[in-house]
Amino acid sequence: MSNKIISNEFRTFSKIQLISKDQIENTNGERLSDILNFSNGVFIKSYGGNSSLNTISIGGSASEHTLILLNGFKLNSDQNNQIDISAISKDNIRKIEILNSGAGSIYGSQAMSGVINIITEQNADDKLGVRFTGQTGSYGLKKFYTGISKKFYAIETRFGYTSENSLNNYDYFFFNGAENELKQRNKSGYDFKNYTISLNYNQFKKTSLSFYSDLSLNKRNIPGIETGSDPSNAEQSDKNWNNIITVKTVLSDKFNFKAQINFQNNLSHYSDFILTDSYYKNISFSGSVFGEYSENRLKVTGGYDYGYSSLNSNEISEDAVRNQNSFFLLSEIDFSSALKIFPSVRADFTNDPSCNAVTGKLGINIKPISNKEFYVKAAAGNNFSLPTFNALYWKDLGNRHLNPESSFNIDAGFIYGFSFFTENKLELTFNHINYKDKIIWTPGSNGLWTPENNAASVSNVFLAEISMRKQLSRALSLDLNINYSFTSAQNKSNDNPEFYDKQLIYIPVNMLKSSLSLNYKNTGINIFYCFTDKRFTDRYNNNFLPGYDVTDGNIFYTLNLIGVKSTLRIDVNNIFNENYKIISGYPMPLRNFKISVNLEY
Repeated sequence: MSNKIISNEFRTFSKIQLISKDQIENTNGERLSDILNFSNGVFIKSYGGNSSLNTISIGGSASEHTLILLNGFKLNSDQNNQIDISAISKDNIRKIEILNSGAGSIYGSQAMSGVINIITEQNADDKLGVRFTGQTGSYGLKKFYTGISKKFYAIETRFGYTSENSLNNYDYFFFNGAENELKQRNKSGYDFKNYTISLNYNQFKKTSLSFYSDLSLNKRNIPGIETGSDPSNAEQSDKNWNNIITVKTVLSDKFNFKAQINFQNNLSHYSDFILTDSYYKNISFSGSVFGEYSENRLKVTGGYDYGYSSLNSNEISEDAVRNQNSFFLLSEIDFSSALKIFPSVRADFTNDPSCNAVTGKLGINIKPISNKEFYVKAAAGNNFSLPTFNALYWKDLGNRHLNPESSFNIDAGFIYGFSFFTENKLELTFNHINYKDKIIWTPGSNGLWTPENNAASVSNVFLAEISMRKQLSRALSLDLNINYSFTSAQNKSNDNPEFYDKQLIYIPVNMLKSSLSLNYKNTGINIFYCFTDKRFTDRYNNNFLPGYDVTDGNIFYTLNLIGVKSTLRIDVNNIFNENYKIISGYPMPLRNFKISVNLEY
């Protein structure tokens, strides 16, 4: 992941999930949240359909404890340690890597429960490549995507543009006290635009240069919690600009060097046109320099990371500025063909809050049977997460004396690849995460809520996944994935004995997911199923949202004519019209449709 750790599902120390370009394109939906929704051990917290806020939970964690990377650089804002994954379009994503384990010794703050790395399309060849996608669907959906790729002399160039908008006035049921009433989610429209460019220069004998830039301009209405009254008139606009420059060079047959810099400028504005009119300007600059040494059975990666972030907002007491210097050392040692170990250590030095954090991890990979693709994985390490700017500086309520949150993680399991009628992969994993000094907002004697380091929890997570692939004939192929997760995330805080050992709110204990892909000649069908268990909505575990089953699917036909690959596709979401909410007060859409045409040259 991001060139720092091995991204091989079999030969690494913890569970890693790899989502390919084909899997991304086969998925219903247009955003990162839609792609991740069917991954093992991943729970998407959606505050409504399509344009609504979507955050992620891995391993029974809060969303701010999962680190999201784009080409190896952090997307989580230091303002709240989160990122809205519904705002990330899938159009320019080449693949996704998911690490179901803490990785503080590799990536630093926030990587307490897992890491997701998004890898974008960057390479291009001599032939001009053009892609156009047009979509229309329920609730006034309109989307257009245009992508162009071409190698101009020595520079591989890619451009992309996405425009998507919708009234998003989807149908849903609201219980009015007597019966379920069919309603429309009014004042929920959105208009998203995204521009991308990537340039690669590879003409030096041993050195390559690359540049990536991404500009998102998003506007959406925020209808608020459904209470039976008229929706809010609130609006939110987000302008996000992300830039990455990378230099890679081969110094010898044993030593590689890589340097990267990243600049992000993110501006958000929210107004309800009554009491609240808030703006947040987040600036971040980060850089990474590291070398990789490989010889025989040893691979060592060491380097330095620098991070600067600032927040200017009318909702905080003063401008927030953070500088962070980090040093890391990662290694992979092959003792034999049957045994690998992965020691890693990292030191982070931060000025706001003033703290030093040392994290370490030891991983192991064992192949006990030489002629079988059977591997045992295990790892243990500590992690941390810095307080957010909101928690430190919120007007009249922020707490400048907060400490970093911490966790200790242990995971173990095995993965087995075998052939029995189909090509199969079976993986079982157990994760234990002990969180301490968690920051929660707590009411004081004056009735005001302030953040404090007074929460703790323990997560015990069991993951099971099996994938099957079969080429049934020259024209017919099958891909099937089934995964299950059990998550016990128990409150271990001492502030109230009635909360102790209770399941954390909005963390489902059981999730079962499956996906089926059938392809026959130029025609294909994809079916996706997800069962999510009940979620408690209060710390006493007295109230809960019921579990739900949702099935999505699509069917497509592809025709190649005079060098143009044309694909017609029909998507159906929530096929069986399930009435459900993921978060209390935020209804999800009933059955809806989409039709798309994709042209590639």
